[in-house]
Amino acid sequence: MVLRASDNRGFAALVGVLIFGGFAIAITSAMVYSGMRSKQSSLVLRQSYEAKAIGRACADTALRSIHDNTSYTGSGSVTLGTGSCTYTVTNGGGAVRTVSVTSTVGRITKAFTIVTSQVSPTIVVSSWREV
Repeated sequence: MVLRASDNRGFAALVGVLIFGGFAIAITSAMVYSGMRSKQSSLVLRQSYEAKAIGRACADTALRSIHDNTSYTGSGSVTLGTGSCTYTVTNGGGAVRTVSVTSTVGRITKAFTIVTSQVSPTIVVSSWREV
């Protein structure tokens, strides 16, 4: 069998197409992976905002309970949309109440601690922090 120059050009073209195809697949895979990571990051960020908002709503519910009954201590829960939260109100003596809130949306959990310095005639919050 005798090889001609035209046979080598076909082989070179085939190798070129295979190399180009490999690069194209690698670039496409990287773009798909990047898009998936971006979508996951967006979901986590959205769930974080939702958990914070639900936690605030839960804290407001607890503060409303204190407003309605200045000697209130206890706990409760709230479910909103795809998330839920629990709160606990403890008496720190006098007008000091500590409200502990934990809210969850998906795999994201947020926790808050609110401390009052006055409960009557209006509630005065001395600190509100995310823990």
